[in-house]
Amino acid sequence: MKTHNPPILDEHWEGYELAADDAYRYVWVWQGFNIRLLAVPKNEDGAMGYDFGWCYPRDPQLVADSVAAWDSDTQDEPMGWHKRPTGRARRAPRRDADPQYNRDRCEHGHYVDEGCRTVNCRDVLAHQRSRVPAAHHAQQPPAGPTGNSRTVES
Repeated sequence: MKTHNPPILDEHWEGYELAADDAYRYVWVWQGFNIRLLAVPKNEDGAMGYDFGWCYPRDPQLVADSVAAWDSDTQDEPMGWHKRPTGRARRAPRRDADPQYNRDRCEHGHYVDEGCRTVNCRDVLAHQRSRVPAAHHAQQPPAGPTGNSRTVES
């Protein structure tokens, strides 16, 4: 990936291109209370939309540093973001070269096996549920003295 220092103004997206690789241009734009980093395709689709996006705090230098430290060829997503507004996670072309970095992340940017700072994060909860043995889900309340699950007192 080639980074740009200084970033290149992108008038179409009204933001700044920080870097580019073979498939995407990585452009940040102001997005309400966030900065959104966009993975804009280099083909004709890039004129109308983007494939992946990550929200960061309103700190352009943080975004630039995250992109500069990121190897888009072997690492799925950059670090430091707190929300993935696009549903699916990006997959690096050679992701198997860095399996520790490319573990599953929740929609808030945290590795699901390490938990999330967001209470009741649905991705982390789903990960935790998937690790519970199936027998645990099928447990029934203990049987009463008659063998039924309810007891009737006389």
